[in-house]
Amino acid sequence: MQIREATLDDLRHVNSICDASDRARWTAEMIAPINDRVVLVAAIQGEIVGVAKTHFHGEPDGKAAAGHYLGGVFVTPDFRRRGIGSTLTRARVDWIWSQSSSAYYFANEHNTASIRMHETLGSRPVGRFSEIHGVTADDGRSELVLFEASR
Repeated sequence: MQIREATLDDLRHVNSICDASDRARWTAEMIAPINDRVVLVAAIQGEIVGVAKTHFHGEPDGKAAAGHYLGGVFVTPDFRRRGIGSTLTRARVDWIWSQSSSAYYFANEHNTASIRMHETLGSRPVGRFSEIHGVTADDGRSELVLFEASR
């Protein structure tokens, strides 16, 4: 498996993964290189099978800290449960740690697979919120659990 930064040429493949995952398509602006985030793709034998990104929030949101956050990670259904999501997450955390000593992540309280993966990678819960940086879970019916990993 190769992990590399996404390019604008990857957008068609990224959107195929979004479609297969029943997620909204990404735009060119969402994968264009900028200094305060990274967008990565995972490729196996030249086929892009996963995509993941980070976000930078320069201001805190209530008790949710300002800083670098892990964003969405999507893997083509035929390639799930093979460690691709974990590998993309480790690579994003390494990138964040080259910028900062803390990495943040939040998930719907019911997303146990994602929560377990992030706990295995060293994230610890630091709070529960109805909204974080404009994001809600289940239209506000569930809470978001905020995690932090420190190097």
